[in-house]
Amino acid sequence: MNLARGSWSPGELLSAVMFSICGGYCFTLATLFSGHHWIVASSGRPRPCDFLAFWAAGGAALSGHAAVAYDAPAFHVVQTAVAGPFPGLFYWNYPPAFFLVAALLAVAPYLFAFLVWAAATLTAYAVTVGVVFRRWEGALAACASPLAVLTAFEGQNGFLTAALLGSFLMLLPRQPIVSGILLGLMTYKPQLGILFPIALIAGGHWRALCSAAATAALIAGAAALAFGPGIYGAFLHSLPVVTHAYLTLGGEGWVKMQSVYSIARFVGAADSVAWLAQVTVIMASAAAVIWLWRSELAYEIKAASLTLAAMLSTPYLHMYDFPVLLVALGFLYRHRAFDRIEWSIAIAANLVLPLYYAQIVPIGPGIVMLVIVLILRRATRLAEPALPEFVPVT
Repeated sequence: MNLARGSWSPGELLSAVMFSICGGYCFTLATLFSGHHWIVASSGRPRPCDFLAFWAAGGAALSGHAAVAYDAPAFHVVQTAVAGPFPGLFYWNYPPAFFLVAALLAVAPYLFAFLVWAAATLTAYAVTVGVVFRRWEGALAACASPLAVLTAFEGQNGFLTAALLGSFLMLLPRQPIVSGILLGLMTYKPQLGILFPIALIAGGHWRALCSAAATAALIAGAAALAFGPGIYGAFLHSLPVVTHAYLTLGGEGWVKMQSVYSIARFVGAADSVAWLAQVTVIMASAAAVIWLWRSELAYEIKAASLTLAAMLSTPYLHMYDFPVLLVALGFLYRHRAFDRIEWSIAIAANLVLPLYYAQIVPIGPGIVMLVIVLILRRATRLAEPALPEFVPVT
């Protein structure tokens, strides 16, 4: 607050609001934890959530039975042995390389592993977004987004994905080999990477592409050495089973998935029609990425567009994957500070996110399209002169 004028600047007010939101998140999580509604149940056992699958898979890998994680019924037995009987099932549908992370988590007790995982990945995510924004307020915005508490609550890996993606795109122009290493590490989330090789080829980033391929091969080989080459056979055998359960049968419910495919199924389309819609979006996104990455547009617009196109192109997308949305917003701000209209759209995109908890309709693609509006304003040069909302605190 400027003491001389006794009033808040827009930047100071927004920062104060974001600080308050972050404090509210911390209080909410602390309350849930003390009431045994987060991480640990009243029985003292882990509360069933997505992180349970990570920790249980890591434990199976450490005991020499990593392939059990790809056998859904057998893996459920492993999970119930840890958390006690519970309805439902947490699938393990990650490539074998992610066992290297899961095994490291399983070395520690469950509560400690959960807290360290959530804190470390949240920190990496916030720092990355702050660097992309080129303002410390960017890190604060990342933590104030509803995505932060949603991802932390489930102990999911969306923070890690956003940190790797943002760092990959930040380093690509000047340090392509390091950038490629980060992209190679992202192969634990292959459904988000459909368009990345296309963008690298279109932009002529061959060193990054080769570095990413080499990194992916190295960590795949490390997983085979650590857990046995048969782990890949188990993984490939499980893929059609998981795809059938999640997509064809909609095992989680269509409102939990946030893709074009899930919207089509939600409105009653058959599996084949939904796939046609998804493939159409993939092809359109690929064409847009090729055009953008071969164009003379600013790199920041290309990076933001690739991030959003990757989100639209996967049929399997959850709200905990959405921290990458802040990476896209960060690159747009890096390109040019938001004007009032753009701030309104960026804030609206975040305010809509809590509607996910109502579980009424898949809202994810709509939020992505809302941010794409910002890119279209920039790309078509229809935006008004930028009016930064943040000003230095004095």
